[in-house]
Amino acid sequence: MNPAVKNLRKQRRAQHRLARDMNIKCSDEPTQCLMICNAGLVTGLRREDVDSIINELVPSYNLIMPVGKSYCFLKLRTKEHAQIVFDALHGKLKFQDKNTPLYLSFTETVPSADDDLWNKPLPPGLRLIEEFITLEEEDFLLKFLDWTETGTNPSELKHRQVKHFGYEFRYDTNKVDPDNPIAPIPESYKFLLTRFKEHQCGNYDYDQLTINRYLPGQGIPPHIDTHSPFEDTILSLSLGSPCVMEFKRGEERRLVFLSSRSLLVMSGEARYAWIHGIVPRHNDVIRNKDGITVLQRSTRTSFTFRKLHSGDCRCSFEKYCDSRKNYSSTIINNNLASDIENTYVHKVYEQISDHFSETRHKPWPNVTKFIESLDKGGLLLDVGCGNGKYLHGRPDIFKVGCDRSFGLTDVCHGRGFEVLLADCLHIPYKNDSLDAVISIAVIHHLSTIDRRKQAISEITRVLKPGGHCLIYVWAKEQKKNSVASTYLKSRTNEHDKLLNDLGETVTIEGGAILPVHENRTEFTHSDMLVPWKRKGGGNFLRFYHVFEEGELSSLCSELHNVLITNTYYDQGNWCIILEKVKS
Repeated sequence: MNPAVKNLRKQRRAQHRLARDMNIKCSDEPTQCLMICNAGLVTGLRREDVDSIINELVPSYNLIMPVGKSYCFLKLRTKEHAQIVFDALHGKLKFQDKNTPLYLSFTETVPSADDDLWNKPLPPGLRLIEEFITLEEEDFLLKFLDWTETGTNPSELKHRQVKHFGYEFRYDTNKVDPDNPIAPIPESYKFLLTRFKEHQCGNYDYDQLTINRYLPGQGIPPHIDTHSPFEDTILSLSLGSPCVMEFKRGEERRLVFLSSRSLLVMSGEARYAWIHGIVPRHNDVIRNKDGITVLQRSTRTSFTFRKLHSGDCRCSFEKYCDSRKNYSSTIINNNLASDIENTYVHKVYEQISDHFSETRHKPWPNVTKFIESLDKGGLLLDVGCGNGKYLHGRPDIFKVGCDRSFGLTDVCHGRGFEVLLADCLHIPYKNDSLDAVISIAVIHHLSTIDRRKQAISEITRVLKPGGHCLIYVWAKEQKKNSVASTYLKSRTNEHDKLLNDLGETVTIEGGAILPVHENRTEFTHSDMLVPWKRKGGGNFLRFYHVFEEGELSSLCSELHNVLITNTYYDQGNWCIILEKVKS
């Protein structure tokens, strides 16, 4: 495809997203408002980058950079100024040594410049002490560390290096063994313990220290520190690079900027009930005196001090407490399912749709074989069609698709395919109306057995009697007859850089805990979050339920009007072909 045509389509998709996300319309005529369609905070655009360019062109303007978006806006003093900027940048200026030029559009309005994520109060029980230590003390603490030594229990996690003192924190159990002490906290760190008392940071003699070393692009998944192993207050001292830590409880969200040499004090509600984590990325969105911008990360080191606790936890946050609730397995109820799928499936695919499409080109041969077997003139529906790779070919049958992702349906529309926006749980076609249906790698994103069964029931509902459907889902068994699947074979050194820490989990609001899968390894859980790293920046987690052998067949056999005509294993997927029979 011609690069100019490809980029123009990206610009148009950005305009569609704009209309959907912010209800802002683009204009064919010059206005005072401009949208930079393909550069924003998500792509690493800094306010300083824009200022250095625009200040050379016009005397004054207002820059609005929406958080979490790959575009931004300029509000100029006059239409003439806006036209000057448009003529100078549109399709010409290349951003940050990238090959893709900037694309601009006139808009009727711009969004509000206000973003209150930085204006909200800290969660109850959270305190941040700036400049807790001096530059000289920071330099001393960093120089004292030797990450090549072997005598102080260092370990290499998938997304960072870590050392423990006093007691080892076990990431596989999220606990410590109080009967197995290790090297004590070094004497040279004891001045920190004295200073903690001076600042009233808990009434403890802290006896456990975990030191983490984060390289740019590394982070830690969202979590709540396990209640029972430690006392209430937990302290975290940030050295080196600043970063942003995110706290969430239900719909509430706080961004906390951890500057160099600052001490974060977590106690009470913030310690026991708020999920916190650091997104693995190379830059952070922050607010400075000029407004919202991007700050590049460098190497960061954190010192986390805890005090061991014996016995059960005595907190008042039963919903999140391991002493009161068994978290050994994840139980997802129907009330929780919709939230999980919205957060870890639907929203993720909207954010990664372009990159996802770029990685999905080659059809599975057995899916192609199924499509080729259909009679001429038939009507085929692809449920969860993605970028439409199965809507090519067979001009002698009529092919339609549906997908829950606006971004992916937009890709399909750009390729000339007949697709619509729809959820696989509610397929918008009449009963007995289609000759064939395929659903490839979709149903494993549904988080309960009832929802998976409903999706298959919807697929068979729209089939004509005598029609066939083909369903693919990820298999828990990624080795069959000692042969590794494509998923396992494709592990590379680059993949290793993307892996999440072994044993780490994500706590879902409502009490469920989901393990974070290690990419390109065999599955050890049925329900999990699987990492996706987007080209150009950003790490995301997608929910998967992987099917054990026989599970898909058992689910389909519960439907009263279908006949299982074939089941097979195909490169890490369980596959089934169903025929609809007359009721």
